[in-house]
Amino acid sequence: MWTAEKIWPGETVFILAAGPSTRALDLSSLEGRRVIAVKSAWKEYPKADVLFFADGRWWREKALRPGPDEFAGLIVTSAKEIGDPRVKVIGRAVNARHGFATRPDQVALERSSTTGAINLAIHFGAARIALLGVDAKIGVDGRRHNHGLRWPWPPSKSCWKDQINEFAMMAPSAAKAGVEIVNANPDSAVTCWPRVPFDQCIEKVFA
Repeated sequence: MWTAEKIWPGETVFILAAGPSTRALDLSSLEGRRVIAVKSAWKEYPKADVLFFADGRWWREKALRPGPDEFAGLIVTSAKEIGDPRVKVIGRAVNARHGFATRPDQVALERSSTTGAINLAIHFGAARIALLGVDAKIGVDGRRHNHGLRWPWPPSKSCWKDQINEFAMMAPSAAKAGVEIVNANPDSAVTCWPRVPFDQCIEKVFA
């Protein structure tokens, strides 16, 4: 199993998830900043430092994963069945209800790859994390995702409720570890972290 190292001690990390709200953002503002893309959100910002996914079936869909020439960053998964040499495999904590994993060779999550990405940022030494595209609802234009790729699986009826509950369950352990997390979508259905406009995350909160 791969072990994460503190490569970003004390830094701010932006985690780019697949919620449609990011389509209204100028993601070029992320240039030069630390970015972890979650699953197909790499398509929105191919310059991300890291791509994380927990769902092995996602990687097996060639239409969703990046080709060798499309993403140059580190690729990490907690799906132990992945044997691709491009991908680092990290362990998955047995019980996510204990909060984010403290062992650097594990991440904790239940249903959301975004949770694992947050845990990875904590392992990297992040002091502050800004969540992008963590919407937990359909966009105003009816979109479910920001990347425009065809999603081959029907959505679970409880997917957003499950995500909201998972984030709320995990939030106290990040606060206990002294890691500040904000949700850069004031209209997000995820309310366990302060909701702050993206431009404020760039210009004020994390200046």
